[in-house]
Amino acid sequence: MKKFLPLLLVLAVLSSCHKKETTVVCEQFTLDDAAYLTDDQQDSLTINLAMEYPTQIYPDSVKDRIQKDIMLHLFGDAFVEMEPQQALEAYAAMLKTEYKLNNQPLLEELLENGVDEEMRGAILCQEQSLSGSVMGIVKDIMSYGVERYVFLGGPHGNNYRLFVNFDLLSGKELREKDIFEEDYEDQLTELLLKNMVEQNDEIDLIKDLEMAGYNVDDIHPNDNFYLAEEGITYVFNPYEIAPYSMGETEILIPWEDAEPLLQSHVKEGRTLPYFLKKLF
Repeated sequence: MKKFLPLLLVLAVLSSCHKKETTVVCEQFTLDDAAYLTDDQQDSLTINLAMEYPTQIYPDSVKDRIQKDIMLHLFGDAFVEMEPQQALEAYAAMLKTEYKLNNQPLLEELLENGVDEEMRGAILCQEQSLSGSVMGIVKDIMSYGVERYVFLGGPHGNNYRLFVNFDLLSGKELREKDIFEEDYEDQLTELLLKNMVEQNDEIDLIKDLEMAGYNVDDIHPNDNFYLAEEGITYVFNPYEIAPYSMGETEILIPWEDAEPLLQSHVKEGRTLPYFLKKLF
């Protein structure tokens, strides 16, 4: 079943430099679908897609650049020029085609070998979920998050989150080197470790991280972060710094900790804190 929810998301940011309001308007698009290998719908792929998509940013050149980058990170090169709902439908169609091509031969093999329905379902029932959403707007920087969950059978699925940060004045993607001063890596690593310990009630010292199951040597800036009112949050996906069983790790660096490392355009700020309003 396909669904379209006309949710209007308005993010307003007041520019302290230009003394005028810059408005980012996003609409939310969703699609739920499924593909089946048999008429009894015993074996299926479940698809859940959702995204917040900016439909208004001034000027249009910035909006167009950000729109294309969001489509690229969500769906890939082939979908960049598509309209939002068209992209959701085309992406779902691609997933359904791939599912059938990859699993129809396997289904026939399982049926020939007399595998029962329960075992068959454990192998062939799969899930794909993809979502994109605005995480926050701070100092003319909009953080956008992409979350992907894939279950292709087996003991567990895989969840992955990616964050992209956009300069709302140019539409450019901002990386760590655009946010922090030169030679930031060592000091930022220290802040990550410090705040990781402080935000974990079960860990008192950095040396305890290894005993808790983390690989300390892998805990360093990974360019996967988003900006929000509280500070800069780094996200480490499963397997990145710890076993899968420990899941995803988020580390918040409060603004007061990050401030000495920030470039002037972030430190001084070109905007007041954003506010968020949802209209139904």
